[in-house]
Amino acid sequence: MILGERFFKLSNTLFYFHLMPIKFTVYSFLVSSAGQKEKCWPSMKTIAANCHCSETAAREAIAVLERRGFIRRVKRYQDRPNGSVRQTSNAYYIQDQPPIPVSWGHTPTRGGGVIYEQDEGEQLKSSAAGQESALEPG
Repeated sequence: MILGERFFKLSNTLFYFHLMPIKFTVYSFLVSSAGQKEKCWPSMKTIAANCHCSETAAREAIAVLERRGFIRRVKRYQDRPNGSVRQTSNAYYIQDQPPIPVSWGHTPTRGGGVIYEQDEGEQLKSSAAGQESALEPG
């Protein structure tokens, strides 16, 4: 299945949930498949193929996304002619994003200290919380 040139939106806050690449990709694929209906039902084979991962990795990603509240998975069943019932697929409902983690907005720094920026022809300025420094460029 080729998605064509359709576009879909993801909230920028998604980056603060620290989803590993496969989980991020699977979530993105489900969102793009669901569109505005917020529901889709791709097979695990389809998810894995579109996300360039194994079906096992796709299943693991689905489990994590469900556990963390990004999606809701509903098993779909079909009656068989012999009277038995079999699971045919899963439907995936895209949920509102969970609350932003407490660490939102905090980027770990290495070694601490203040970071300085310098535009062409200007003095160095501290990028820390509105503080400016009148340091002369070296």
